[in-house]
Amino acid sequence: MNAREFFEAMGELDLRYVEEAARFQKRSRAPLWIRWGAAAACLCLMAVSGILLAQNLSQAPQPPSVEIPSPILPVSSVEEMERYLDFDVPVLEKEVAAYSVLVLDGYPAMGQIDYADGSQFRVQYDGDEDISGIYGGTLTESREVAGVLVKYYEYNGIQYAIWEQKGFSFSYVYSGDGTAEVETLIRQFQ
Repeated sequence: MNAREFFEAMGELDLRYVEEAARFQKRSRAPLWIRWGAAAACLCLMAVSGILLAQNLSQAPQPPSVEIPSPILPVSSVEEMERYLDFDVPVLEKEVAAYSVLVLDGYPAMGQIDYADGSQFRVQYDGDEDISGIYGGTLTESREVAGVLVKYYEYNGIQYAIWEQKGFSFSYVYSGDGTAEVETLIRQFQ
């Protein structure tokens, strides 16, 4: 746009716009100290918020501790074990280190006898499973003992036998030759 075109455009302007522009007064700016004070207040607010947020994030929630009852119930004798289990438990004639009852779903389900020589006997009603607690063993022999099929296993030097009798599952972990002890347990349960 050149000067001539500018003057022509100015001539076409409505006078009321020109008068309004003449009355316009530029707003005065706030003093410098107010602007700096507002910026400082914003920075302080951000710093305090950051500190409070950092404290809240560093405090992990601490829910109350939950106590879960042990599923293993120690008992003092085979008679006490039988009262909990409601069935007879065969016992070998050797020193016992501990008697215990395993509680599953609030119900006494399995009896365990730990012998002083390191052997362990378990019995559980509903006999169709391996209750030895040793998984991955290699079957070394299956043989009938007093009319009951007994499976002998070995796992990392641990020898154990499992069998089912009268609707019950049995396991016996032993060292050395445990076949005579397995036969004694089977005969006591007949």
